[in-house]
Amino acid sequence: MRAKGWVHFTFFLLAISLNAQSASALPAEVTLEDQHIEIFNIDGGTATVESTVYSYDSGGGYLYTYQISNESALGLSFFSVGIVPGSDAFNCTFEGTGVVDPAYWASVGVPVQSVDGLFIDTIDDNGLSSAVLWFDSSYAPLMGSAVLFGTMSGVGYSTTGDVLAPSTVPEPVSILLLGFGGAVLTLGRRKRHFESGSGQLPLRVVNVRE
Repeated sequence: MRAKGWVHFTFFLLAISLNAQSASALPAEVTLEDQHIEIFNIDGGTATVESTVYSYDSGGGYLYTYQISNESALGLSFFSVGIVPGSDAFNCTFEGTGVVDPAYWASVGVPVQSVDGLFIDTIDDNGLSSAVLWFDSSYAPLMGSAVLFGTMSGVGYSTTGDVLAPSTVPEPVSILLLGFGGAVLTLGRRKRHFESGSGQLPLRVVNVRE
């Protein structure tokens, strides 16, 4: 797809946060949740994005990772993961493994609209892959959308594909807390109803939400 990607790319350069973090090793205490490999069709061939999601063993949310491999004639320089409204993404960093590292990998927008990466060197078709890019989220994974951008002979091209990304479904601990809050409210209402002289307190005091 020929370059309307320049618009997104230029917006990224203007809007990206300047406090992007340096390289950091992936956390060890995590459990694999899901993995997806997507082939992006782009002028001159294809590119592959491997997205993997882990849950923290401590119950503190999810770890999202992405790695790009290029089999096209383009030099890939930009990658963006869309973040749906009501979700989040934070602690954006990458694992430096001697491959193509990002100059920036950071969340964009308040609230977050995307997590964008601009690479130091282009990811060419000579077997190079990107560093493992990652961020944290409070939300469980579903299929989302990502954008790859590259250039060939001075012309910009962009393409979209599916990756795992945060949904609007919170982590199980948050769901449990929300359910507990609903139970407390229900108990409070029924207790007040009893104290007003309506008779015996019902045996069923917890409202189970479907």
